[in-house]
Amino acid sequence: MNEPVLELDSIAKAYHGGAAGPVDVLRGVSLRVARGEVVALVAPSGAGKSTLLHISGLLDTADRGRVVIDGVDMTRLSDATRTAVRRAQVGFIYQFHHLLPEFTAAENVILPQL
Repeated sequence: MNEPVLELDSIAKAYHGGAAGPVDVLRGVSLRVARGEVVALVAPSGAGKSTLLHISGLLDTADRGRVVIDGVDMTRLSDATRTAVRRAQVGFIYQFHHLLPEFTAAENVILPQL
């Protein structure tokens, strides 16, 4: 099997601030994605899909667990280094996207690298 390009190991995330106390959104989520593999996250609204994507794409941090991209543990890196990795190696197209219409989807994803 190919080495994973993305590995999530026991990811946990809770949101705080409500009157009811912390809300656990992710508890012990693990995922391995090999280069070239296509993965679909399908779950009801509020299940934590966007949170998982934000953590995977280094837009947010997990409370516990590890995010490994190309064999490098991102949880041990500084914010500046994670930002550099995100700019060079991560691309998203959201469901409600704001793409530049004159470019293809792939071109829109690689724009931060230009």
